[in-house]
Amino acid sequence: MFDKKSPLRLRPSVSVIPTSDKQVWELFQSNTRRMKHIKLADAELAKIIYSLNGETIYSLIKEHPHLEKTIKSLFPVLIQWGMIEYISVAKEIEKDDNYRVLNFLADYIPSDQLLGVFSNIVNSTVLIIGVGGVGSWITLGLAQSGVKNLILCDPDTVKPHNLNRSLFFDSDIGKLKTEAIRNKINSFGDNYNVVEINKMIKDSDDIVKILDNYDGINLVINASDFPNVDTTSEIIFEPCMARNIPHIVAGGYNLHLSLIGPTIIPHKTACFKCISKGLESQQEEDFSSIRKLQRKKRNIGNISPLAGISASFTINESIRVLCPSDKLSPVMVNKRGEFNFLTSEVSFSSYKKIDDCVWCGTGTRHNKNMHSDKCTRTK
Repeated sequence: MFDKKSPLRLRPSVSVIPTSDKQVWELFQSNTRRMKHIKLADAELAKIIYSLNGETIYSLIKEHPHLEKTIKSLFPVLIQWGMIEYISVAKEIEKDDNYRVLNFLADYIPSDQLLGVFSNIVNSTVLIIGVGGVGSWITLGLAQSGVKNLILCDPDTVKPHNLNRSLFFDSDIGKLKTEAIRNKINSFGDNYNVVEINKMIKDSDDIVKILDNYDGINLVINASDFPNVDTTSEIIFEPCMARNIPHIVAGGYNLHLSLIGPTIIPHKTACFKCISKGLESQQEEDFSSIRKLQRKKRNIGNISPLAGISASFTINESIRVLCPSDKLSPVMVNKRGEFNFLTSEVSFSSYKKIDDCVWCGTGTRHNKNMHSDKCTRTK
């Protein structure tokens, strides 16, 4: 809510730059390389903005009564653009252990909304299936980004061969992966709520039980690739569709490509079934002249950066899903990506929501559950 009596300041990352047109000024946000151009008929306004450091809208109007109309209309817009901020919010950020995260978000979220938005992220609950090569990076990254409630599902123990691509250490060998990750998260502080589920997910009923036992899950991330990420995603995501819970495909790197996304917002974006059908169609064209070889043991290799790259995209996307603001909407909806190790290129493919999809379209089996409201953090 815009407050006329709270002191404001120009954000430290913002510059006010004159242009060749004497009435047009550039507001440059250096952290994001974003700029806005504003036309100011009175050059005094540019000086007011540039020197803003503790003044209130009320005091500015009192001091410059002839600019009252312009100040009332312009300054709320500058707050929405993230160019100016409330000093009281800036001081709250300075006192917070997550001040770097908050300052980062402040480049996108208006000052009057920032603390509320971050509170929603902090209080969200994320279920992560698989905390190995990709999942260990995702889990710790979310904890470092402010998410306090994490449910970790993985039946495995840490083995020596896990160490080359995950965030486990030699001292973790023999421990449950969930326990090792929980210990690392708790080393960040004592205000985390980490739940361990040491169970193999064999079918959708296993996911249903978890979703029923832990009400209020805001996001589900699949980082499990056994027997493969497509099989685990179908098992995991069908119950999520029925309960309207956003979910992300995160696990998987193959042929020295690292999977990026996709993000699925139930009944609003292409679902996993839609994307799978679109991917099958693409592969029929791409591999129509290639003969497939059936090998029992392909001896697929991997290295740590591929897991980290895939996880980094998922962490960024998770924050967007959990963010209750249209200033940071999910970007991996209706598409998936791949990072190519050989070329260091990232490529993306787009997919459409299929009208008669059995999961999200007119042929859906989940119509009776479509109106449940577990997606309140995404706009």
